[in-house]
Amino acid sequence: MVRPWLGGLVLLVAALGTAAEPAEGRTHTVQAGETLWQIAKRTVGDATLWPALYLANRDQIKDPSRVYPGQQLAIPEIDPQRAPELRREAATLTTQ
Repeated sequence: MVRPWLGGLVLLVAALGTAAEPAEGRTHTVQAGETLWQIAKRTVGDATLWPALYLANRDQIKDPSRVYPGQQLAIPEIDPQRAPELRREAATLTTQ
């Protein structure tokens, strides 16, 4: 099933390009019950930047609302100038 908001995330990928490049060697192992929102809060200090985690790991995350225990996620370096765009997109996606 394709989530309706996934199209918005595809547009975000195109618009941001390299806004969320994986940081060298920084990873997080997903624990049972975690979400990208929670992981973003813990790893980059701002839960609303969860789209950056998705963008950096879209090779292994097919649906950003589902991550699985044991997944090794790259933690991106976030360009501070792109953070407002990521926050806006997160707000849009979570209200749909």
